[in-house]
Amino acid sequence: MFKTGDVVRLKSGGPTMTVQRLVGDEGHPSFRMIDNILKAQKGCRNGDPICQWFSDNDLKSDTFRVEMLERVAEKQ
Repeated sequence: MFKTGDVVRLKSGGPTMTVQRLVGDEGHPSFRMIDNILKAQKGCRNGDPICQWFSDNDLKSDTFRVEMLERVAEKQ
């Protein structure tokens, strides 16, 4: 549904975020280890987006369920 680089927002509102990568999308062993932790601790599934956004000047990152997000229309 989403891919790396997509601009998304929570359906309930909030800041725009950029999809950094998808859980289970990378083959590198360190990503697999991180993904397994996300699955165990947060209930993430393969395909759930890991998003980044700025809050003031601080870069934030979190993982969201696909159902919680919507794609933001690109600027024309």
